[in-house]
Amino acid sequence: MLTGKDLMQAIIDAIFPHYRQIRQTIHAHPELRYEETQTAKLIADELTNLGLPIQSGIGKTGVVAILDSGKPGKTLGLRADMDALPIMEETALPYQSKNVGVMHACGHDGHVATLLAAANVLCQLKDQLTGKIKFIFQPAEEGGAGAKAMIEEGVLENPKVDAIFGLHNHPGSPLGMMLTKPGCAMYGNLEFTLHVHGKGGHAAQPELTINPLIAAADVILALRQLHDDLAIGIEPTIITMTQCKSGFTTNVVPNFTYLQGTVRAPSREKFEIAKAGIKQILSLLEKKHQVTIEQQFDEIYPPTINTSAEADFALKQAAICLGAENVMLKPSSARAAEDFSYFLNEIPGCYFFIGNGEKSECCHNSKYDFNDEIIKQGAKVFTQIALGFLAPNYQLIP
Repeated sequence: MLTGKDLMQAIIDAIFPHYRQIRQTIHAHPELRYEETQTAKLIADELTNLGLPIQSGIGKTGVVAILDSGKPGKTLGLRADMDALPIMEETALPYQSKNVGVMHACGHDGHVATLLAAANVLCQLKDQLTGKIKFIFQPAEEGGAGAKAMIEEGVLENPKVDAIFGLHNHPGSPLGMMLTKPGCAMYGNLEFTLHVHGKGGHAAQPELTINPLIAAADVILALRQLHDDLAIGIEPTIITMTQCKSGFTTNVVPNFTYLQGTVRAPSREKFEIAKAGIKQILSLLEKKHQVTIEQQFDEIYPPTINTSAEADFALKQAAICLGAENVMLKPSSARAAEDFSYFLNEIPGCYFFIGNGEKSECCHNSKYDFNDEIIKQGAKVFTQIALGFLAPNYQLIP
């Protein structure tokens, strides 16, 4: 009779072909944020087939299922995102996207398949659990703040979730390697928009105008210098200019210039330092160029901050089921932003990564593909986290 790690491995090996097919089916039918209706139906059908009660339509298209052990205890949240990106796929895979201009270029298809596989394993190991597990399938991670929408509609309540864990594939890291760290796992993202207002006129008489393009050029150079001043250490603040638009013809000095950029930082404190620096520069340049600069700052996502106890716990559980040689303390934060941060603003938890292979294309690339093999590793880690969190005296046999 199989027990411990051998039992988990046997279950995962048996169900893997099914979830590989699920992943490829989702990949072929990607859906953008808050449009994940087919994906949500597939998820709901899979969970229903496991005998789990489900709730649909949370955060518009989100799906939640609860595994109740029938014994008192804590409630654990496990989350996967499920939306795709507006990218034209160029992989030429047999399961390439059938929705032209939409692609699973960030691996959310694999995240869904991994959490579904973990749900299957945990249903089979239900007798070893206490408490409850909420499987949370979240829409609109790609810029739509689907996590926030689900929280606002009560996903962390009834029953109240005690801690939450989520994963993301990690291109460039060894296949199946689990990585995470206490503290900041992923940067936050702040976007800013600037309207530089000058005085337009004839291009032949620039002395009668206040050219907003000249002021805007000075803004771009000054913010680049601010970036250089703040981009220090292994957790640098990043300020990047991304748009500059002005004018409609060559013989007219325009009235205004539109600038846009982004600030990425690992903490709210560093965001405030960057904002203060930007505002100071703009005030000085308004006076220098005799222009006015309208400013708008929009927080897209806050930093994803792992709580120390849960990050340490996740690393230990991963070492149990994957082996210590396949677990790594991540040396620095990822600079992309992630709305799992909203969950971690509410309750303890940990966001971790599973290596997608050292030769993997990067996420958001038209030739990227999720490596199906890491469904196994991700499902193992989710499963072991649940066993460890909900049955503190249980440990897989190394």
